[in-house]
Amino acid sequence: MIRQIEKYLCRLINYALILQGIGLIILIGLEVFFRYVIGNALSWPEEVAGIFFIWFTLLGVAAVVREDDHIAFDFLMKRTPPGVSRIIKLFCMLMIQAFAFVLVYYGYSYARMFSFETTPAVRINLLWMTLALPISGLLIIFFSLLKIVELFKPAKRSEP
Repeated sequence: MIRQIEKYLCRLINYALILQGIGLIILIGLEVFFRYVIGNALSWPEEVAGIFFIWFTLLGVAAVVREDDHIAFDFLMKRTPPGVSRIIKLFCMLMIQAFAFVLVYYGYSYARMFSFETTPAVRINLLWMTLALPISGLLIIFFSLLKIVELFKPAKRSEP
């Protein structure tokens, strides 16, 4: 059941990242075209691209944690015995979780604080932007918890 949720969330995040990446390219291209070719810059693509970029970055962090591609102590982990390597990996996951808890706690407070503000040009509620913090924090906590559980599972032995 947990693995199905993980796979579903992973697919959802990957699709969101693809759509946001395409959206960023279109929005920035549109802004550059209007600014340098037409000579009349638009104000709204920059605001929307900023919101897309925040979501893209924070969902990307969650995807990186899930794929275990984050910055870690690889140099040490590859040169230490398996037991020490597991302790280093556990430490890394706990540090990631601490960061994610900060994202959730302060991100939620920040979202509540700015839930009635809107962007100047497009009038998009800033809640849509600030919700990226607690949502990505929850995803990071979920994925890092799964990595911690994997650390404590017994290693599968290959039979000769």
